[in-house]
Amino acid sequence: MFAQIGIDIVIIVVFLMVARRFRYSSRRELSEKTIKTFESLFADADKTAEQFKKQLEEKHRLIRTVNEQLDKRISSLHTLLQRADALLSSQAHQEGEAQETPFYLHSQEKLIIELADGGYHAEEIAKRLSIPKGEVKLVLDLKKKLSEIGRKEGAL
Repeated sequence: MFAQIGIDIVIIVVFLMVARRFRYSSRRELSEKTIKTFESLFADADKTAEQFKKQLEEKHRLIRTVNEQLDKRISSLHTLLQRADALLSSQAHQEGEAQETPFYLHSQEKLIIELADGGYHAEEIAKRLSIPKGEVKLVLDLKKKLSEIGRKEGAL
């Protein structure tokens, strides 16, 4: 009987040891699974952060480009304003001359016509004078039509 009780105690101790090892091994497995899950979450977070960083750098580059273009436009507008001020200040002087001629040309329009007579194309004139190409074409078309009208009146 004591042998039976001893065997039962040994079986219970072995069972407890096996249960304990099983519990620790399942904890290890659980902790390993948890660690793997966190590792994958951290890897995804790193990828997302890297993509976000690239997007921020691209946005930063675009903002710099837009700022540079705005600076160029502001300089161009400043130049145009200076020209407009110069034209306004000389307008009083030119108004006296305008009454003597049948039509009035601003100095810029005269310059456009001179450059066109010099062999420059509308695009080159527009770049050179920093004015829209449409304005150059308009001045050249008006000159052409006025000269046609002058020829017709001279033929009559």
